[in-house]
Amino acid sequence: MDVLGRIVPLALMDTLSVSTLAIPVWFLLTPRGLRMANVFGYLLSVAAGYLLLGLAMLSALSAVREPLRSALDSPAGDMATAACGVVLILIGVWYGLLRREKEGQGRLTAWREAAVGSSATSRGLIVVALTAIALEVVTMFPYLAAIDALGGSGLPWAVQAAMLALYCLVMIAPAVLMAIGRAVSRRAVQPTLRRIDHWLRVNARENTAWLFALVGFLLLSGTSAYEKAMDLLTG
Repeated sequence: MDVLGRIVPLALMDTLSVSTLAIPVWFLLTPRGLRMANVFGYLLSVAAGYLLLGLAMLSALSAVREPLRSALDSPAGDMATAACGVVLILIGVWYGLLRREKEGQGRLTAWREAAVGSSATSRGLIVVALTAIALEVVTMFPYLAAIDALGGSGLPWAVQAAMLALYCLVMIAPAVLMAIGRAVSRRAVQPTLRRIDHWLRVNARENTAWLFALVGFLLLSGTSAYEKAMDLLTG
């Protein structure tokens, strides 16, 4: 159960991701013709996509864990890890301070209509779900940390898979509850959805930039190159 205590907080962090919060809220704010079944279908698609990706990673991790650890502990692996950390920090700085927004509201609205609008199709729904997962691959730090914790737990593979499935269900739980509330009473939940959407829009750039920078720092701080640099700076 110690492993469960480690991965559930990570799953709660992932409830705030683009695919599990921002996009569902955006779907639920569809002004007319919303297909609620497609909203639930999107959430299940995201959970299933994450689960399949995680199971593949767990299987691969069990086969390469020791060689990978040896490679990362080598001087070349240490430098590669440090370089990845620096690159992610620079991406965070670029995204937070230098990147200019492009107008894309028309395309986003078309995606929403294709997924959950009155003319929605199964293909459009799946495309949006897969696109959301693909866009998050670089920032999947909580999920990757959970997979690493499960892979190193020593638990039977079936138990690891069950815990990963639980993780994916926790990820989408808040959005599922919001969707149920929207289905029961649009008027009651609409103000809350609008506040969440406004907060996400205002803070999206800053949150994404901090996430890139944080993951980059965590990678960098675990390398000997970082330790040597700190020794030089502190004398």
